[in-house]
Amino acid sequence: MKVPPKGARYRRSLTEKLAIVRESMKGEEPVAQVARRHGVSPNVLFYWRRVYRDLLDQDLTAVAPRDAIADLELQVRNLERLLGQRTLEIALLKERLGIDDDDFANLDAPPPYSPRGKA
Repeated sequence: MKVPPKGARYRRSLTEKLAIVRESMKGEEPVAQVARRHGVSPNVLFYWRRVYRDLLDQDLTAVAPRDAIADLELQVRNLERLLGQRTLEIALLKERLGIDDDDFANLDAPPPYSPRGKA
């Protein structure tokens, strides 16, 4: 995993966060040490752990295939929420611009053919 330079921010992917959370929940070493090794504030890591527990509400030390399924389910939920937000934004923009769904159907159709010089 990448560790950002001191003082720089680094946006971690969901997969990276889950790996760090799982590592911290094994209990083999203190959470602060895991956080330090990955260049994350211990407070941030504790937050990620709490969010993960709240979302999944299950044992994070279960067998790997179950964890993989749980990760995928979490990603699906996040993507469904994002899709809902975008759909709502599109509907609001269409309403504000006064565009009907019929207007978009006409955009896909090719323009009517007219020979040169004749209109």
